[in-house]
Amino acid sequence: MAETITLFEHETYKYADAVALTMPLERLKNALGFHIVRVAAEGSQPALHASQYVGIVRVGGTTIQVLPKIYRTKGEGGKELTREEQAKEATHNLLYLLNYAGYLSITQHDLANLRGYDADWFEVLTYLFATHLLEEWQRGAYRTYQAVEDELPVLRGKLRVAEQLRHPARLQIFSVVYDEFTTDNRLNQVFRLVVERLWHMTRDAHNRRLLGDLQMMMDEVTLCPSITAAEAKPERLITRLNQRFAPLLTLARLFLDDSTLQLTSGDLSTYAFVFDMNRVFEGFVVNFIIRHRDKIIPHMQDYDLLPQTRQAGRALAKNEQNNHVFHLRPDLAVRDKTGKFPLLLDAKYKTLDPDKEDYDVSREDFYQMYAYARRYDCPRVLMIYPQTVGMNEGLCRRFTLEEFMVKNDKEEKHQGSITVATIDLRKELAYNNEQELICRFKELMIGEVK
Repeated sequence: MAETITLFEHETYKYADAVALTMPLERLKNALGFHIVRVAAEGSQPALHASQYVGIVRVGGTTIQVLPKIYRTKGEGGKELTREEQAKEATHNLLYLLNYAGYLSITQHDLANLRGYDADWFEVLTYLFATHLLEEWQRGAYRTYQAVEDELPVLRGKLRVAEQLRHPARLQIFSVVYDEFTTDNRLNQVFRLVVERLWHMTRDAHNRRLLGDLQMMMDEVTLCPSITAAEAKPERLITRLNQRFAPLLTLARLFLDDSTLQLTSGDLSTYAFVFDMNRVFEGFVVNFIIRHRDKIIPHMQDYDLLPQTRQAGRALAKNEQNNHVFHLRPDLAVRDKTGKFPLLLDAKYKTLDPDKEDYDVSREDFYQMYAYARRYDCPRVLMIYPQTVGMNEGLCRRFTLEEFMVKNDKEEKHQGSITVATIDLRKELAYNNEQELICRFKELMIGEVK
């Protein structure tokens, strides 16, 4: 019997049949290199323990979904949200982050439609992929001219002279090559493969019907045995003629990525699907700031915002061949018209401890920020973390860099600092709460937070 278990990050859940999942979960850990979920003990009872990774694991008839702790604990009128309501809100908020991070294209209308959709977030992603692909295919499938080589009783296109001469006895058969305007191109082959995989994976009847319709509509598209996410990069497949399919390709690549893993060859009913929340959070922070820059940093409208410091890279050293090594890539660099960097920003999806003087920021992360400040000669570095369930108040603390302190007889001036702060994700992000996020980012980026 199919069963779905919902856990949140780092949560332990008592489960009587957990021991039976030990071996499959260990095989998964060996394949991925990390645990998504592991079998533990809660007192004398077996239990499942979620790690920091967000994902779906399906083992036989059991589905385990691990969600981020980005939801409200109380709803309207201070009423406690049920666990199911918390899971649904966390799912919608995850979709919101994925949308800004560039993993998929989803509208407020889509999110509103999903409010009554009772399924795990893998099924939600499947639903979004299927419905959007169906809409685009009905608008008009992407077609390209493909060279076709064939043996025909009539002359069509160009005669392949060399091939024809090899078989002089075939007087009524022509070896030809001609162009066919077809849907059987690489982009559609990617979509066709994902449709087939999801049709086998889904347990939602509505999703299966949608994917079945797509299978019939895409019948003339070749079903490839395998395509990797690297082979389906947008720069290879997206042009100005098929730009409308770009968001769908991004979502399709999620299902082709190495983090989508079949535990048993050929058995698509057993799989794992994992998100790197650090990358998702980083993409969300950077793209949210860029999209709302006119409200967040109105005084920097003529400055350059450089994700991953594009065209402005730095490195810590050179090797013996005079090549740069140990490259530095802040998530977002702000560069003024003189070429200076007044602000650098990095996003980390990690949990802070408000009771510690350093918020329990990892030394490696802080040393990384220090290197940014030094190499970019930047006076202010901002580290942004999520405020999730369990953190009652937003955090913000400024750390002055010792080496950047300048003293004289009258005063002490601080010329360099690293600020560690959180943004609140414990709300319905998609519904009228963007303005609060904009205000928080504005406070942090212009340095108004005390």
